[in-house]
Amino acid sequence: MTAPETIPDPTFRPRMRGFAARAGLEQAWAWIDARSSARAAETVETREAVDRHAASDIAAECDLPPADRVAADGFAVRAADTVGASDYNPIPLELTGEPMAVSVGDAVPPGTDAVAAVDQIRSDFGMIELVASVAEGEGIERRGDDVGAGTIVLAAGRRIRASDAALLAALGIDTVAVVRRPVVRIVPVGRDVGNGGDLNSPMLAALVERDGGIADRRPAVPDDLIALGAALAEPGADLILLAGGSGLGGTDRSAEALAAAGSLDIHGVALRPADSLALGMAGGTPVVILPGRPARCFAGYEAVAGRAVRRMAGGDPGFPFPQATLVTARKIVSPGGWSDFCRVRLAGEGRVEPIGSGGLASLSSVVRADGFVLVPADREGYPAGSTVTVHLFDPGAGA
Repeated sequence: MTAPETIPDPTFRPRMRGFAARAGLEQAWAWIDARSSARAAETVETREAVDRHAASDIAAECDLPPADRVAADGFAVRAADTVGASDYNPIPLELTGEPMAVSVGDAVPPGTDAVAAVDQIRSDFGMIELVASVAEGEGIERRGDDVGAGTIVLAAGRRIRASDAALLAALGIDTVAVVRRPVVRIVPVGRDVGNGGDLNSPMLAALVERDGGIADRRPAVPDDLIALGAALAEPGADLILLAGGSGLGGTDRSAEALAAAGSLDIHGVALRPADSLALGMAGGTPVVILPGRPARCFAGYEAVAGRAVRRMAGGDPGFPFPQATLVTARKIVSPGGWSDFCRVRLAGEGRVEPIGSGGLASLSSVVRADGFVLVPADREGYPAGSTVTVHLFDPGAGA
């Protein structure tokens, strides 16, 4: 791997010769970060904003609740009239005035300052008795207790949840400015589609949509400079993913096509098992060339391309997985000098074991994995018994 401050000359043509050098994973991230800022804002209905990122701070324009209201089912009372009430000294509510039954959300009746909840009263022989004293304000939600006018309820960049949308609706906010979802063009390259059909496009489309993008799936194009150039030249995408043709074979022409269409800035990344990954620009649009083999394509997307989608969608560029600190049940082998996307599975009792690392990667190893450990380039793996950070594919897997 080259020194961090040096990016290998992307004009070197590795076909049938091998890469002269590979950029570090951090260099690939820096390239992505410099070219994938959040898209412009657009306004959508609040219900359509769920899972989108707020484009700016959202402030309450009114108090919530807008007036004092009942917060418990029961009877409205004056707190002073309930002093001394207990199981042994019940106070008939009739002695405090006409009993006023109230429900959650009702306006507080004039002349009352508390609510005796259902479990604080007893009804015997048609008489309603209070069996506990009630403090002033008990069972009442005051104006602005939940949210005060002017309060920032959602900060810019927040991924809006269903509960957030409910709060916005309660505040009378019908529309929200959110970051526009980036359009990501997905182009499988012909030779790597193979006899089994296009395996990469449906996988990449699901990952793009998970990360907040709009997947624009295109038919496979052949390993042909003219066809590849046309796919790269078409406008309308915020990011282009070419799946295949990135490697060292005599018919791998995706990187060459990108160089001709604009710029090939990085070709070859010290990332196992996606080392042939390439980055460049075509008509002002960032392009990521991913390996054609599905497991390698998956690793390349998760480690590099997904970062661009998440940034463009206004989200956190980091891995979108929960993390768990676990102990290696077996040694994780890595040669050093490479970042290693090591697939792992849970082994019980807080332990984890590798099921795939290195340049050879099968799709089944990804399917069987519970997550991955990203071994940094400055380590030669982890011995058994090491504490490692595991990125879990399933949020509940490490529980």
